[in-house]
Amino acid sequence: MKFKSLLIAFFFVITSTSPALAHTDLISVQPPVDQVVLALPAEIKLTFGEAVLAEGTFASITTASGSIEATVRVETVNVYIAIPADLVGPDVTISWKTVAADGHPLNDELVYKLAEARAEVTPEVTALEDPVAISAPVEENSSSTSWLQWLSLGASIGIAITFFLKMRKK
Repeated sequence: MKFKSLLIAFFFVITSTSPALAHTDLISVQPPVDQVVLALPAEIKLTFGEAVLAEGTFASITTASGSIEATVRVETVNVYIAIPADLVGPDVTISWKTVAADGHPLNDELVYKLAEARAEVTPEVTALEDPVAISAPVEENSSSTSWLQWLSLGASIGIAITFFLKMRKK
């Protein structure tokens, strides 16, 4: 009887922390967003916490002159979005959608401000070929475990301990 109750409590603990709560997140973007840059590189790199599916990955690029569909390439946890060489600003918005390997859809927008279109660049800086960040990057949330998961785990452990102590007294 004790073993059966303990087994039921253990099963409850294991099943209460559902893997559906642990979806993948966007870990990093290269170059970082919300910065003024001289020009965008040939591609933007998105890095996720888990693998994403190529079949469900799309991106579009919107500027003052309109929107175009972007070419994307998926390599396990990285998504590369190709940027046309003739892209003009001042603001460039890249909208992306993807599907994590667990089936969870993800989407967001990246906004870049091109310094050339805003006349914020000195002649010495425009001679550089690589993008140069002018402001500090935005900090990203590094926590992948939500408070709901911790609450569920704590409640499950509490119930399991209660069952164990009740069975021990009998």
